[in-house]
Amino acid sequence: MLRVSGTVEIREAQLAPLTSGRLVRLLKDEGDSVRRGDTIAVLEQPGLEALIAQRRAQARAAGLRVNEIAAALADSVRAANDLARAQRLRDQNIVSPQQYDALTAAAAAAAARLAAVRAAASESTAAGAALAAMLAARDQLTIVAPSDGIVLTRYAERGEAVAAGMPVVSVGLVHRPWIRAYVGERFVALVKVGEAVTVRLDGDPRAYPGRIVEIAPRAEFTPRAALTERERADLVFGIKAQTDGGDEGGRLKAGMPVTIEIPLLP
Repeated sequence: MLRVSGTVEIREAQLAPLTSGRLVRLLKDEGDSVRRGDTIAVLEQPGLEALIAQRRAQARAAGLRVNEIAAALADSVRAANDLARAQRLRDQNIVSPQQYDALTAAAAAAAARLAAVRAAASESTAAGAALAAMLAARDQLTIVAPSDGIVLTRYAERGEAVAAGMPVVSVGLVHRPWIRAYVGERFVALVKVGEAVTVRLDGDPRAYPGRIVEIAPRAEFTPRAALTERERADLVFGIKAQTDGGDEGGRLKAGMPVTIEIPLLP
């Protein structure tokens, strides 16, 4: 049985908008708990709502023009048929040249109108796509929590202009903490990913089952968090472990020291 010291870590998510705007509301501060889907911050873009209304009106107008296609097609077919009949009657000198020219012009006008309203179909698609893009941009101005957690850091203040991709807050995802520990090089061949381990907390008599989820592919001489004097002198491999019960009812806190008991392979 190998016992190693470790520390509890949590994943951190930096939340940033995908479009620029001015921060007008900040609903959560550092240390506040959040639930998945909670609104954390709201940004605004001056004139965005007016632009959305304009795009919506353009899409509506283009959609109405699409409804005219059937009528324009009927008019074009009728005008083409009238012209074809007039062609035969003109050859028999029954229709005057003036009448024939008028029917030719009417057929051409009907064909042009049909082409115009058919183009409205593509205009309607383009207008709908533009509206969808504007609505998506507006949605990106609201920053929500991706998961349960705690606000760790606030990077912006109310009234500040926030660029696209600039973090507004960082959230620690506390529902699935993990444990960082180090195993000496003489023991690393005796542990494997997926192996069951036991996690023990200082002052807590209970044992928490878990598993090794990752073993570093490269050795290092000095861990970033050198835990003991002996470990600082050893060539070690970092490992990552997780408990089967997640955060164990909130008992696992970031930075908490723990002990991991690892059964060694024969």
